[in-house]
Amino acid sequence: MRACTEDESLEAEQEAIYEALNNFDILGFSGGLLCVDDKCAAYTFGEMLNETTLVIHIEKAHMDYEGSYQAINNFFLKNCCMDAVYVNREQDLGLEGLRRAKESYKPIRMVKKSIICQKAI
Repeated sequence: MRACTEDESLEAEQEAIYEALNNFDILGFSGGLLCVDDKCAAYTFGEMLNETTLVIHIEKAHMDYEGSYQAINNFFLKNCCMDAVYVNREQDLGLEGLRRAKESYKPIRMVKKSIICQKAI
């Protein structure tokens, strides 16, 4: 079990999730919640980037429920944003496990992310 309060990046991510949930309607998000025996097993949310592309911003699942990531992804794509032709699952953060998981969906293309900074003069 991961403790968000023990990892600074997870704590920041959790704060961003709370902010997104507090502004869910304003941001135009759609989402899904997967419950097992009245307990949250997984949740996800995203938005249409354009007419053809859905961006999934957050996908979280409880590790005690095997297959919960796959299930929430499947349910969300079948029930929300059905007009989406493409799904942008965002970056893998350089994490091997996350990269393998994203590759398991057989993407048509993966784009390397770059950060460009202006050098101070």
